[in-house]
Amino acid sequence: MKAVKHIGRAKETGRWALACSSISFVLLIGMVLSILSIQDGVAQPRNVLLNYENLSVDSAQHRVYYEQRLYRNPLIGMLELAEPMATQGINEFVPLFQGVPIARYRLASTLSTTTLSRQERTNWAKSNPFDGRRYKFDFRLQPEFIAQFGFREQTIESKTNLLVQSQLYLSRGLVLNWGILLPIVNHLDNQTLNVRPAPTFLNQFVALNSTNFMSLSAGLFYNDQYGINGQYRHADLTQNWSFGVETSLTGFYYFPKNGFYYESLKNVMLLADVAYRIPSRDVTIKVSGGQYLYQDRGVRLDFIRQMGSVEVGFYMTKTGNGGTGGFNFAIPIAPGRIVQTQRVRLRSTEEFRWEYAYSRGYNIASRYKVGYQLDALLRQYHNSYLQNQYR
Repeated sequence: MKAVKHIGRAKETGRWALACSSISFVLLIGMVLSILSIQDGVAQPRNVLLNYENLSVDSAQHRVYYEQRLYRNPLIGMLELAEPMATQGINEFVPLFQGVPIARYRLASTLSTTTLSRQERTNWAKSNPFDGRRYKFDFRLQPEFIAQFGFREQTIESKTNLLVQSQLYLSRGLVLNWGILLPIVNHLDNQTLNVRPAPTFLNQFVALNSTNFMSLSAGLFYNDQYGINGQYRHADLTQNWSFGVETSLTGFYYFPKNGFYYESLKNVMLLADVAYRIPSRDVTIKVSGGQYLYQDRGVRLDFIRQMGSVEVGFYMTKTGNGGTGGFNFAIPIAPGRIVQTQRVRLRSTEEFRWEYAYSRGYNIASRYKVGYQLDALLRQYHNSYLQNQYR
């Protein structure tokens, strides 16, 4: 019995040591990468406009519409573009996501945000028809690292892959995400080290009006789930409260060494959340709940802090399968742009996101990843987040 208790304490100590060391490492690396990304934005290339796609200038309104996929932090791209646009008297910037305008930002002594009405969006879409040729053949390198506290024989169980991914713009808001996965090492499960397709799925991003957004996805997602996913969010980018709903129907899929294996669509997920933003601290408190994967029902509390180009969060969750907590983070990945021309670009991914859970193996509040979470995307464009940095 004493030996069993001793081993149990060793596991608990190991988990906390792993969590604490991971947090310290993440914060350090995140700060360094944040500084590097800001420096990269300041040290502009000879032709800075090569960094942007689907760019159009409205001289009458002193406004520019543009899309950029290099920087996780939208302000870096905005400030980088402001310098060459200053000669044309441009002081309003409208960033696009998958060809859809997010909001209008004015750079003066302070940064101000104006949401776009449905009529404004409609008028702009009519005057700017979609043209897929205005986007580069953009390839990004994305590391994938999965780790958990193991056993005495192997303290850390992990899997590392490298994904080479790209996007094909089909129409306004509609993108095909595709790529290949290159396995590097696997000390986590029985997945063979075979080259296989990366998560491949269609995504439609929709701005319904000034404050309501949707994301609809179908295909092969991350975490070995395939199916359909829908997200809705009410988010006024100038206000502190927001809320949303996410639902999906998915099944398990797997690429063995030869062939493709999948199970029926049987996992129903339905989650709702409400979030409040503390603007002076760039802190978001979010309460969510509903049914997760494997019919596990419960609630989750997230505490999220944005620090420049870095985001760090802590969470607690309680469901029918048990309770746990942990942390997550999202950081930019150096070096960003590797090589690019007018039509082709190779870069590192703009964001690496990872989550650690204290308990494992109980399917507590399990879920999967799609290309982006709608609340996390819109959080990056909130007025207070950008304004606090602009000061």
